[in-house]
Amino acid sequence: MQYRNIKKHIKKNKVPLIIIACLIFNIIILLGYITNFKATTKPLKKIKPLVNYNKHLPVPKVQKTIIKNINPSIISDKTIYLTFDDGPSYLTEKVLDILKEENVPATFFVTARQIDKYSNIVKRMQVENHTVALHTSTHNYSYIYSNDINYFNDLNDIRNKVYNITGIKSRIIRLPGGSSNTVSKRYSNGIITRITNKLTENNFYYFDWNIDSEDASGKLPKEVIYNNVVNRIHNGVNIILMHDSSTKETTVFALQDIIKYAKSNGYTFAKITKSTPQIHHHINN
Repeated sequence: MQYRNIKKHIKKNKVPLIIIACLIFNIIILLGYITNFKATTKPLKKIKPLVNYNKHLPVPKVQKTIIKNINPSIISDKTIYLTFDDGPSYLTEKVLDILKEENVPATFFVTARQIDKYSNIVKRMQVENHTVALHTSTHNYSYIYSNDINYFNDLNDIRNKVYNITGIKSRIIRLPGGSSNTVSKRYSNGIITRITNKLTENNFYYFDWNIDSEDASGKLPKEVIYNNVVNRIHNGVNIILMHDSSTKETTVFALQDIIKYAKSNGYTFAKITKSTPQIHHHINN
């Protein structure tokens, strides 16, 4: 019936057949879209979670780092304090290698002349349990001993450089030439007396030595350096003066033999600390 009515309507109103066909086609597409939408909007099934997020997961305990006592100081009635002035240099690494092999500590009185170049060596001194102490920044006698201000400016400079590398503000010091030097008289009368008094008043600890390897006096053969040390060590405190500047190869060559001799004769080794008995020379200026 409906089809006949539509046919009559078409004849009466003369509606083009093509328009009727388009309308029918669009109606079919719309009905298909509605059917598909209803099929895809059904409620989803609940899926059980694979992990219970409300449950606290176990956290493993962090293991503490065990710090080994590298190069331990052993204090006895026959104790040797190996001390090295004027470094660091390329030779300092060789000194550290020997100390590590023999497992003995030492004390390094450093300067600023090559400290930036060998800052990694200074850091190694600290890591391997040696004492990083202060000698001088410039090692220029005419400057540091010309007046008190220059000396303490120089001291603060090397102290800050060591602090920047190690994080430690050292208070252990050795004066260039030792506290008994007379060279300082050329530049300022009585300056060593004033400096050492101020150091003591401000809780600094200055150390001289009581055994001189004499390696500062030119390039001595290693045998001479060895004999200068082993023939002078004695019961009690032995603070040995040596150097690790770049011209002291023979000191490095003699070092291991000195250590072996001392060990075989019952000596122990320690690094200088604030509690180490201070060896002071007679002050001549």
